Amino acid sequence: MEGLETSQSTPARRTKRIGGEAAGFGLRCGAFLVDYIIVISSLAATLLLASWIKRSWMAPEVADFVVIIGYLATAGLIFYNLVYLYVREGRSIGKDFIGLRVVRTDGDPIDYKTALLRHIVGYPVSFLCLGLGVIWILFDAGQQGWHDKLAKTTVVRH
Repeated sequence: MEGLETSQSTPARRTKRIGGEAAGFGLRCGAFLVDYIIVISSLAATLLLASWIKRSWMAPEVADFVVIIGYLATAGLIFYNLVYLYVREGRSIGKDFIGLRVVRTDGDPIDYKTALLRHIVGYPVSFLCLGLGVIWILFDAGQQGWHDKLAKTTVVRH
Protein backbone atom coordinates (compact mmCIF):
# COMPACT_ATOMS: atom_id res chain seq x y z
CA MET A 1 0.00 0.00 0.00
CA GLU A 2 2.89 2.38 0.69
CA GLY A 3 4.20 2.01 -2.87
CA LEU A 4 0.79 2.96 -4.19
CA GLU A 5 0.65 6.07 -2.01
CA THR A 6 4.14 7.15 -3.07
CA SER A 7 3.38 6.78 -6.78
CA GLN A 8 0.18 8.77 -6.40
CA SER A 9 1.77 11.56 -4.36
CA THR A 10 4.59 12.18 -6.86
CA PRO A 11 2.33 13.54 -9.66
CA ALA A 12 0.43 15.61 -7.09
CA ARG A 13 3.67 17.22 -5.91
CA ARG A 14 4.76 17.76 -9.49
CA THR A 15 1.54 19.49 -10.53
CA LYS A 16 1.57 21.60 -7.38
CA ARG A 17 5.14 22.72 -8.13
CA ILE A 18 4.26 23.75 -11.69
CA GLY A 19 1.07 25.47 -10.67
CA GLY A 20 -1.96 23.35 -11.46
CA GLU A 21 -3.57 20.06 -12.32
CA ALA A 22 -2.44 18.47 -15.59
CA ALA A 23 -4.98 19.08 -18.36
CA GLY A 24 -6.51 16.07 -20.04
CA PHE A 25 -6.66 15.16 -23.69
CA GLY A 26 -10.23 16.41 -24.23
CA LEU A 27 -9.60 19.89 -22.84
CA ARG A 28 -6.41 20.18 -24.89
CA CYS A 29 -8.25 19.11 -28.05
CA GLY A 30 -10.91 21.74 -27.33
CA ALA A 31 -8.29 24.46 -27.00
CA PHE A 32 -6.58 23.29 -30.20
CA LEU A 33 -9.93 23.40 -32.01
CA VAL A 34 -10.57 27.00 -30.89
CA ASP A 35 -7.10 28.05 -32.09
CA TYR A 36 -7.61 26.22 -35.38
CA ILE A 37 -11.00 27.87 -35.98
CA ILE A 38 -9.52 31.33 -35.35
CA VAL A 39 -6.62 30.79 -37.78
CA ILE A 40 -8.71 29.14 -40.50
CA SER A 41 -11.42 31.81 -40.19
CA SER A 42 -8.92 34.61 -40.79
CA LEU A 43 -7.51 32.83 -43.84
CA ALA A 44 -10.97 31.97 -45.16
CA ALA A 45 -12.12 35.58 -44.82
CA THR A 46 -9.24 36.91 -46.88
CA LEU A 47 -9.68 34.21 -49.54
CA LEU A 48 -13.41 34.99 -49.78
CA LEU A 49 -12.63 38.69 -50.07
CA ALA A 50 -10.07 38.01 -52.81
CA SER A 51 -12.54 35.84 -54.68
CA TRP A 52 -15.22 38.53 -54.48
CA ILE A 53 -12.77 41.20 -55.69
CA LYS A 54 -11.70 39.01 -58.59
CA ARG A 55 -15.31 38.36 -59.69
CA SER A 56 -16.86 41.73 -58.96
CA TRP A 57 -14.08 44.12 -59.89
CA MET A 58 -12.48 41.93 -62.55
CA ALA A 59 -9.16 42.79 -60.93
CA PRO A 60 -7.07 39.63 -60.55
CA GLU A 61 -3.97 41.63 -59.56
CA VAL A 62 -5.79 43.22 -56.64
CA ALA A 63 -7.20 39.83 -55.65
CA ASP A 64 -3.73 38.29 -55.74
CA PHE A 65 -2.44 41.11 -53.52
CA VAL A 66 -5.27 40.48 -51.04
CA VAL A 67 -4.38 36.77 -50.97
CA ILE A 68 -0.72 37.57 -50.21
CA ILE A 69 -1.76 39.98 -47.46
CA GLY A 70 -4.11 37.30 -46.11
CA TYR A 71 -1.34 34.69 -45.97
CA LEU A 72 1.01 37.14 -44.25
CA ALA A 73 -1.69 38.15 -41.77
CA THR A 74 -2.44 34.50 -41.04
CA ALA A 75 1.26 33.77 -40.48
CA GLY A 76 1.39 36.77 -38.14
CA LEU A 77 -1.69 35.54 -36.27
CA ILE A 78 -0.14 32.08 -35.88
CA PHE A 79 3.08 33.60 -34.51
CA TYR A 80 1.13 35.91 -32.18
CA ASN A 81 -1.13 33.12 -30.92
CA LEU A 82 1.33 30.25 -30.65
CA VAL A 83 4.59 31.99 -29.78
CA TYR A 84 4.13 35.54 -28.47
CA LEU A 85 1.14 34.77 -26.22
CA TYR A 86 2.90 31.67 -24.88
CA VAL A 87 5.92 33.75 -23.88
CA ARG A 88 3.83 36.59 -22.49
CA GLU A 89 0.98 34.68 -20.81
CA GLY A 90 1.72 30.96 -21.12
CA ARG A 91 -1.34 30.27 -23.26
CA SER A 92 -2.89 30.72 -26.66
CA ILE A 93 -6.32 32.21 -27.27
CA GLY A 94 -7.83 28.72 -27.32
CA LYS A 95 -6.12 27.64 -24.12
CA ASP A 96 -7.22 30.85 -22.43
CA PHE A 97 -10.81 30.26 -23.57
CA ILE A 98 -10.78 26.68 -22.22
CA GLY A 99 -8.91 27.63 -19.03
CA LEU A 100 -5.51 26.06 -19.69
CA ARG A 101 -1.95 27.27 -19.73
CA VAL A 102 1.43 25.86 -20.71
CA VAL A 103 4.18 25.80 -18.13
CA ARG A 104 7.73 24.53 -18.17
CA THR A 105 8.32 21.45 -16.06
CA ASP A 106 11.25 23.13 -14.29
CA GLY A 107 9.05 26.06 -13.23
CA ASP A 108 10.87 28.68 -15.33
CA PRO A 109 8.82 31.01 -17.57
CA ILE A 110 8.37 30.02 -21.20
CA ASP A 111 10.81 31.80 -23.48
CA TYR A 112 10.87 32.15 -27.27
CA LYS A 113 13.18 29.17 -27.67
CA THR A 114 10.79 26.92 -25.74
CA ALA A 115 7.70 28.18 -27.61
CA LEU A 116 9.36 27.78 -31.03
CA LEU A 117 10.72 24.35 -30.15
CA ARG A 118 7.28 23.22 -28.97
CA HIS A 119 5.41 24.48 -32.04
CA ILE A 120 7.86 24.51 -34.94
CA VAL A 121 9.59 21.19 -34.15
CA GLY A 122 7.43 19.38 -31.60
CA TYR A 123 3.99 19.60 -33.18
CA PRO A 124 5.12 18.48 -36.66
CA VAL A 125 6.99 15.51 -35.17
CA SER A 126 3.98 14.61 -33.01
CA PHE A 127 1.54 14.77 -35.94
CA LEU A 128 3.75 13.32 -38.68
CA CYS A 129 4.13 10.03 -36.81
CA LEU A 130 0.44 9.32 -37.49
CA GLY A 131 -0.52 11.50 -34.55
CA LEU A 132 1.12 9.14 -32.07
CA GLY A 133 2.92 12.03 -30.38
CA VAL A 134 -0.40 13.69 -29.59
CA ILE A 135 -2.21 10.46 -28.67
CA TRP A 136 0.69 9.84 -26.26
CA ILE A 137 -1.05 12.30 -23.91
CA LEU A 138 -3.66 9.60 -23.17
CA PHE A 139 -1.06 7.11 -21.94
CA ASP A 140 1.58 9.32 -20.33
CA ALA A 141 1.54 9.63 -16.53
CA GLY A 142 2.16 13.40 -16.77
CA GLN A 143 -0.28 13.78 -19.70
CA GLN A 144 2.48 15.11 -21.93
CA GLY A 145 2.67 14.72 -25.68
CA TRP A 146 5.94 14.40 -27.54
CA HIS A 147 5.92 18.15 -28.22
CA ASP A 148 5.65 18.73 -24.45
CA LYS A 149 8.45 16.31 -23.67
CA LEU A 150 10.70 17.87 -26.32
CA ALA A 151 10.16 21.40 -25.01
CA LYS A 152 9.98 20.29 -21.35
CA THR A 153 6.49 21.73 -20.92
CA THR A 154 3.14 20.55 -19.67
CA VAL A 155 -0.40 21.89 -19.94
CA VAL A 156 -2.27 22.63 -16.73
CA ARG A 157 -5.66 23.98 -15.74
CA HIS A 158 -5.59 27.48 -14.31
